[in-house]
Amino acid sequence: MKGTGGVVVGTQNPVRDYNHSTDEEYQRLRRLADEAYKKRDQLSHESQTAYQQGDKKLAHELSEKSKAQLKTAEDFNMQAAEYVFVENNADSSSNEIDLHGLYVKEALFILQKRIKFAIDHNEPQLNVIVGKGLHSQNGIAKLKPSIEEFCAKHGIRNHLEKGNSGVLVLELQGVQMQMDGPAVNAPTNQYNAQPHPQYNNNGGQPQGQAQNYNNNGNDNKDSALTSIFKIFCNCIQSLV
Repeated sequence: MKGTGGVVVGTQNPVRDYNHSTDEEYQRLRRLADEAYKKRDQLSHESQTAYQQGDKKLAHELSEKSKAQLKTAEDFNMQAAEYVFVENNADSSSNEIDLHGLYVKEALFILQKRIKFAIDHNEPQLNVIVGKGLHSQNGIAKLKPSIEEFCAKHGIRNHLEKGNSGVLVLELQGVQMQMDGPAVNAPTNQYNAQPHPQYNNNGGQPQGQAQNYNNNGNDNKDSALTSIFKIFCNCIQSLV
């Protein structure tokens, strides 16, 4: 696979050099998500102002528009996650997974499923490409410490690949992970979690800082990320 941000270099044993930070499609999707979040925050503020001024009907209308913008934002983020994951892993070997360009909860959600896959197929190690944080805000790595914390929680020994501080090697022999319930929840409503009051149709009192998605929303996010993971599984199974 070759995406808009991917470059193939060399002629013999070509290596695909993909960089999400310069991929226009990836950046477009994240940017659209950010814009939708800003609209959501503005509408939320206007909703609260209208309620405080006694216009409960307008407050409810603005609240509903705010929730719609939140859904739009998270849909764009989910598209970005799927896009960058597939692009990054198009040339991955069977014992590695590249998490570049994913937000922390996106990465952890997919990683736990990849680890379970590795354990079920008796893979002794998993190389997790996390990068060095060069493209993170303020140059501070977020994926690596979060994954190290995840590994510590689940008793997974890990170390940096020799000569490459952007790759964590997970030692999976003897590791058991309980997957009855998700160790990491699907990243629903996690990108910009500022709550705002919810208003009922007759303009009654705010119903508190309610979540903007019901259980069906969680199921949809879980299903979407699981689909991304299945795409990757199909790729690595073809290499085994």
